[in-house]
Amino acid sequence: MGHAENSCMLGVDVGTGGCKAVVVDSEGRIISTATKEYPTNYPAAGWAEQDPEHWYSAFCQMVRCIAAEAEKYGGIQSVCVDGQPHTHVFLNEDMKVLRPAIPWTDTRSIAQVEKIRKNMGQRIPEITYNPATTAFTLPQIMWVAENEPDAWRRTFKLQIAKDYVRKRISDCGWLTDHSDAIGTLMYDAGKFKWSDEICETFDIPLDKLPDVVPSAEKVGSITEKASRETGLEAGVPVVAGAHDPCIENLAAGVVRPGQCFIKLATAGVVSFTTAKPHPDLRGRAVTYCLPTTRNNADGWFTKTSTLSCGSSVRWFRDTFCTEEIELASKTGRRPYELMDEMAANVPVASEGLVFHPYLIGEGSPYWDPYLKGSFFGVTLRHRREHFYRAVLEGVAFSLRDGFSVFEDLRLPPSEVRLIGGGSKSKVWGQIVCDVLGTNLLKPLGGDASYGAALLGGVGVGIFGNIDEACDTCVRIGETLEPDAERHQRYEEVFRIYLELQRQTSQVSRRMHSFQAED
Repeated sequence: MGHAENSCMLGVDVGTGGCKAVVVDSEGRIISTATKEYPTNYPAAGWAEQDPEHWYSAFCQMVRCIAAEAEKYGGIQSVCVDGQPHTHVFLNEDMKVLRPAIPWTDTRSIAQVEKIRKNMGQRIPEITYNPATTAFTLPQIMWVAENEPDAWRRTFKLQIAKDYVRKRISDCGWLTDHSDAIGTLMYDAGKFKWSDEICETFDIPLDKLPDVVPSAEKVGSITEKASRETGLEAGVPVVAGAHDPCIENLAAGVVRPGQCFIKLATAGVVSFTTAKPHPDLRGRAVTYCLPTTRNNADGWFTKTSTLSCGSSVRWFRDTFCTEEIELASKTGRRPYELMDEMAANVPVASEGLVFHPYLIGEGSPYWDPYLKGSFFGVTLRHRREHFYRAVLEGVAFSLRDGFSVFEDLRLPPSEVRLIGGGSKSKVWGQIVCDVLGTNLLKPLGGDASYGAALLGGVGVGIFGNIDEACDTCVRIGETLEPDAERHQRYEEVFRIYLELQRQTSQVSRRMHSFQAED
């Protein structure tokens, strides 16, 4: 099926740290973009909460900024929203939010995870293709049910982040898609239905859960009210969407078996595409279906996660780089550009300084919420620039650590692509390339909002299928090549990085207990 002429697609990513909107034409050209950050509140150690109203407010502001530009290109023909996975909203029948949303970064539900493992053990990864961890929706629901029973009793429906925003803008029902359903830890990934066994075991009423539809299904249209609030034309079709980990496969053009991508964003991701599911039953990785056009999977991917990737860099910026922030505001440059200039002048391996990016625990391959971040090897010689380069290298080592899962699953990549906001940094991109020792292909425009735009185009028939959308729109802008000498140096330091992780994991648990006492 050929794509329509002069068609524009709006994709919006309701991410963890902020909202990004993009208008893309039917050739894949970016017409306009806008971004807006929103806050995460940390009311207690290990807790994180967001106000869903901030998501919607950011959505309206971003879309209003860019929608008018699309009129020059034939107007917006589709709207598709993706969003942070697992992050759920408790709603009553009138769409009133009953408590702040708990994002996937929250680790308060450690006790509930232990309860899940005790009651169902290996059945959880067998049914859901995923391990029981605090990142998923089920343990957070259990925490609310146990600690805030009134909010849980009053909950009419649960909606994941993107589903909440989509329902605010359209006349769709109480819906989610397969990818976000799998991300709840309550969905039977092999049968594509809510798991009776899991829901009965943990007393989750099925009527509180949304209906599940394919990601590319047209589910409604922009309402008159949303038109006034966003500037979008009433009646524009709205497509179901998917969560951002799988939308990124579209953005990167990684939809065929053997392809792999690395994402440098709030969380760091290594994602490997396969024809069939390859869940890691040892619980070191997560597995989801690709965005679907029908009620069974068109493809799958398994991914590992570094929980504090871009957030490590942002933490360093906000905590130690006031000077760069002030200079950037005066010169019109980005603070990260100035920080990269600092790091570029530091030798490989930061003169013996090693950083572990476990600022909120760690995801793959450990899934350990107790792990703590650390700098090791500090000497009088080290300055701020050494610490910053060590942060960039530490995240790269964590991603390299995640690759071990794919080696064990015998999934060698045919190619590796690099996406995410961090990929804009030449310094950081080259560090990742040198640590991994493999070529990295950098797509143009490869982020979640771009992938959402393409999925919306599939949903309304601008493209015949997802492969056609990616082949038409995704282009490689640059290829990074590793330096053999730097790679060898990093391999030596990586072994030290792993040894430090093994030696300090129990110390992290002791420190967690100490903090809990305080």
